[in-house]
Amino acid sequence: MKKVHTLLVVWQNPKTRSFYHIGTLSHYDGYYEFTYTYNASGYGKLKDALNNGYMLHPAFPDPTKIYRSKELFPAFERRLPSPDRADFKAILSDLGLDENSTKMDLLQQTRGRLASDTYSFEQPLRLENDGKLRVSFFVHGMRHQNLPQNWATWLAINETLKLVQEPTNTYDSHAVAIHTHGGKKLGYVPAFYSKAIFSLLENGVNHSVHVVYMNEKSTPHWWLKVAFECEIPSFQETTLDELSSVMG
Repeated sequence: MKKVHTLLVVWQNPKTRSFYHIGTLSHYDGYYEFTYTYNASGYGKLKDALNNGYMLHPAFPDPTKIYRSKELFPAFERRLPSPDRADFKAILSDLGLDENSTKMDLLQQTRGRLASDTYSFEQPLRLENDGKLRVSFFVHGMRHQNLPQNWATWLAINETLKLVQEPTNTYDSHAVAIHTHGGKKLGYVPAFYSKAIFSLLENGVNHSVHVVYMNEKSTPHWWLKVAFECEIPSFQETTLDELSSVMG
């Protein structure tokens, strides 16, 4: 069985702040592969992004093409810290990586974010060998929750949190909020996962969410990282479709 490392390529509209899963980057059999989500239906994919101001990346001008390369595409390579940097080993250590880590590992941990644009690289939902779905992500929308400066004192590493569906949410009918067990709202599941996770909750899956990282002194999109996992029950076909678009 081939080993595949996959990342979701996400674009954020700078005006509306909405997120779109516009493509997928994979690495397997010695090749990197990038494809747009051109044929994917539903909210938050490429066609939806194009209707809301997105312009195709100049390095990937054909939305129907499968781009392949033995080397990481330069457009993505430039997002990684250079191995020539004097502090490169320290950067790897801070990210929980070492010199044996791959470029995909580094892209995943840094999320490939640059101050100059609105792309990021996010983990897909993964079906593990134990039959559970898992993903870790940074909580979105925290800066809009009017949190006090000491919000981090509410939490501890490995502390469990609560997911709350918001079907009447103005911006996303599949929104899933993240709360402390004491009822304090922290933010949201990122929009590119929300439909899948909303559907999982709708199916009554056994699930858990816990804190894996906090840095309240950073910028808001790096404040809080959580890990989600759930059992896999028998699904309706529609739920499987919603999951497949964000699975790797």
